Amino acid sequence: MISIVINFFLILILGIIQVSFLSTWPWPVSSLNLILSLIIFYAVINGYEKSLWLAFGSGLFLEVYSGLYFGVTVLSLMLTVIIINVLFNNFFTNRSYYSLMILGIIGTAAYNLIILVLCFFLNFIKLSPISITPDFWAQFFWQSIFNLIILTIIFYAYHISTNRLRSFFLIPAYYENKNGR
Repeated sequence: MISIVINFFLILILGIIQVSFLSTWPWPVSSLNLILSLIIFYAVINGYEKSLWLAFGSGLFLEVYSGLYFGVTVLSLMLTVIIINVLFNNFFTNRSYYSLMILGIIGTAAYNLIILVLCFFLNFIKLSPISITPDFWAQFFWQSIFNLIILTIIFYAYHISTNRLRSFFLIPAYYENKNGR
């Protein structure tokens, strides 16, 4: 019960920071998506089911402030978690820094492309006009860069505090031989 309350307040605080402060900063920094970065990190660390609930709750919060058709943000966040989970379980089996960075790039790309496809689909069936700005690709590039910076900060803060993560991809042979002697 306590973890649900903590997660709720975490979503609320990050959503308020993202909507109130980051959206008012100059252009490249305003494309930072704290919620997406947290969801990507949470999907790698805490597992699939909890990150789906986090994506659903934070997506509902962001829907209130989004100019997109209702449900686009929730659906794109949840599909991003599903994509990250499939890739993490089948290809990136360790919790290393490099795996997190690659999943961060893939997750940011998936999130933005899902929003783009859903907006085109809703425009095609005449439910919603396209609200994608002309600088979509520039914002996509900067969002990827800033999300990787935030993921790096979160990774090293979590690595220093818990030692659950590895900052290297493969274990060097020196450590395997030393432990095997």
